[in-house]
Amino acid sequence: MANILVVEDQQDLNQIITKFLKNEGFEVINSYTAKDALNKLNNADLVILDIMLPDMEGYEVLKEASKKGIPTIILTSKSEEFDKLKGFELGAEDYITKPFSMLELIARVKVVLRRNKNFEESIKLLSGKVEIFPKRFKVIVDGEDVNLTHKEFELLLFLAKNKDLVKSRDEILEKVWGFDFIGETRTVDVHIKQLREKLKDYKFLIKTVWGVGYKLSEDKE
Repeated sequence: MANILVVEDQQDLNQIITKFLKNEGFEVINSYTAKDALNKLNNADLVILDIMLPDMEGYEVLKEASKKGIPTIILTSKSEEFDKLKGFELGAEDYITKPFSMLELIARVKVVLRRNKNFEESIKLLSGKVEIFPKRFKVIVDGEDVNLTHKEFELLLFLAKNKDLVKSRDEILEKVWGFDFIGETRTVDVHIKQLREKLKDYKFLIKTVWGVGYKLSEDKE
C-alpha cells in the first residue's frame, strides 16, 4: 500500500488521521513541521498537508512535493478562494477545508492515488529496509535515497524480480544490456561490485554463485 505523509502540527488531529489511514491499510509517516516534512518527502507516495505550520508555510512543502511528482492534498482551515487558487496553482491535487469528514478524506486519498500516474507498488526487501520503485527508478535504503546509475538500477531490479533465482552473466547481459550490447561478461562483475558498495550494509543481498553468476537473496549466508 501507499506511504502517506501526514503534515499536521496539531498532534491529536495528526494521530486521528493516522489511525483512520492505517485502518485502511496505508503506511503513515508523521510530521509536525515543514522542515521535518521536507526531509521525509522522498519516502512518501502522497502528502496530506496543513498550510499553517509552526516553522514555515506548508506551501514550501507543496512546491517541493510538486517538483518530485508527489501528489498533495491540502487540509487546512484557510477557506478563502484566494488560498484555494494558490494551492492548486502550486500543484495541489485536492483541497479540503477544516472541519472535515474523516471518511471523505479517506475517499479523496484513494481517488488521488488512483489517478496519479506516479503511484506504484514497490518491491520491498528485508521488510522494507530496502525498497525499489520500478517506475521512478528509485531505491531507498534505511529511509535514504541511493544514487544508482541507470544500469545499476536495472541490474538490481532484474535480480529483485527474480529473487532467489541464479542468473548467469550471459543472461544478465541479455536482459539488462540488451541483445545488441558489444562487450564481455566482466561488465556484469564491475556493475555488481559497484552496486554492492552502494547498498552498504545490505550488500549481502547479492550473492555470487561461483562458476554460474549471481542471485538476489534475503538470506544471510
